Amino acid sequence: MVKKGQSISINTIIVAAIALAVLVVLFMIFTGRFKIFSEGIKESSLNCDKACKAVGYLEGSKQGSCFGNDVEAPGKFEGFSEGDKCCCKPSPR
Repeated sequence: MVKKGQSISINTIIVAAIALAVLVVLFMIFTGRFKIFSEGIKESSLNCDKACKAVGYLEGSKQGSCFGNDVEAPGKFEGFSEGDKCCCKPSPR
């Protein structure tokens, strides 16, 4: 004798997962959690001054080219256009 069990279809599982994701996003939007999340993302963006201070320099600034003892920091930084460079000022010894 063969027993047949009932099973849930894969389509039902997929629809339930999508519905749950939509409910979570709606909950975040209506409770203000999405604003907190976006502020955290914005705060963690890399700017020139943070990058220079992270590797031990005094400060960083946006310039066309670095002069004197300034060192150019590689990478792309917030608010920089194509020709701008991030120049780090060394700490006084």
